[in-house]
Amino acid sequence: MESRGFLKRSARWVLVSLWPTQRLLWTREGLLYIAVWFGLLATGLNQQINLILLVAGLAAGPLVASIFASAAMLRKLRVTRRVPSYVFSGEPLTLHYTLENSRRWMAALALAIEDDLTPLDRIVSGASSVTPRVFFARVPGMTRARLRWQGPSPKRGKYRFRMLDLVTRSPFGLIERRVTTLEPAQLTVYPRVGQLTRRWQFLQRQASETNRGLRHDRSAQQQEYHGLRDYRPGDSPRWIHWRTSARLGQPMVKEFEQQNEQDLAILLDPWLPRTKVMPEQREALEKMIQFAATICLETCRHQGRRLLLGWTGATPGVRQGPASVKLLHELLEQLAVMRPSSEGSLSALFDALPPATLREAVLVVVSTRPVNLLEEAERSERLSGASARGLMGRVVLLDASNDELAEFIQFPDEQPTSPARPGASSPRVSPAQMLQESEQDEVEALREGSPQ
Repeated sequence: MESRGFLKRSARWVLVSLWPTQRLLWTREGLLYIAVWFGLLATGLNQQINLILLVAGLAAGPLVASIFASAAMLRKLRVTRRVPSYVFSGEPLTLHYTLENSRRWMAALALAIEDDLTPLDRIVSGASSVTPRVFFARVPGMTRARLRWQGPSPKRGKYRFRMLDLVTRSPFGLIERRVTTLEPAQLTVYPRVGQLTRRWQFLQRQASETNRGLRHDRSAQQQEYHGLRDYRPGDSPRWIHWRTSARLGQPMVKEFEQQNEQDLAILLDPWLPRTKVMPEQREALEKMIQFAATICLETCRHQGRRLLLGWTGATPGVRQGPASVKLLHELLEQLAVMRPSSEGSLSALFDALPPATLREAVLVVVSTRPVNLLEEAERSERLSGASARGLMGRVVLLDASNDELAEFIQFPDEQPTSPARPGASSPRVSPAQMLQESEQDEVEALREGSPQ
């Protein structure tokens, strides 16, 4: 009985050693080889020709050797993957793979690593899967090798890695054996980010200056005194520094820290019909999200103002806070997973906004359909008729369905079509580099004890 149990354990160990979570597939060359081998075997048996039977017997050697050698090749190997936490759509995606060979004498030869990056929600942007693959020619025993895979990043959204397949066709390429290991990871692909044009800067400055006097008074009461500057039309006479003005012979006005840093609110209406969505409508939605992501990136690079992101839907959503790198990641992640909606209205979104935002901030409203903003504001429970009309002076309304955003945002692969856009000869900094520079600035400011 003991000897029988020992034999069972030995047989089980042999099977586990040969096929530990492995799959065996015949290659095209292997199937052709088997067909030729069966032809030789059938001919030798039928014709009773010993020489052909001898050749068929010798030809079976590579088949048997491939089964055992490929199993031995995959033993004591460890595969790891290093994934960035985020990447911008349109930027290169870089993944690092490490193959560790724990065998003492035997080198790992001709091994490939196949990965699979799948979206968590395909409705977000119609994203598709990505299948990275790297090839290790030789990894000596007791060493490790690293390879980098780089390719275009997929569309915005959240993606997951689950399995890593270690594949070999060694030694003759007749069979393919693969080992699957579980290596879960997640990757967030932020929306594509472009460059804001001078036309947009002029439009935003014009909306900010509409309410400059009121904002100047409020900032002066809340913020510290910053310095003096020349008087500009629309400045409040209360903040003229009379002694300096008399000495210089021209009006000088007190300047405070946040005089021109008016709060900004980006309101999105990601509407799409329930059925029969046209490709142009889907493209307008993506352009709207890319435009909002670009504004968030440019705004959060400089501290001193508050930024709010709101969107319509069955339940309106709002994210807000002081401009910072932390807030930027939150907003970009929200934009990455934003789904289209056939429900919701701007009036309901106005009701969800904080009172200070409705009273002070510049509102940038972007929709994928034509909207009557005054009617939406008057339909809101938080806004009366007079306050709704007063709100219109601080609102920038853009319609993404008629390609209106093309005047305000430019991407590197697009050629400038109007003199208002920045020149294409200026060097471009990638969004990831912008984020890294902003993070370094925040760390240096904290080390130096800066109020920011």
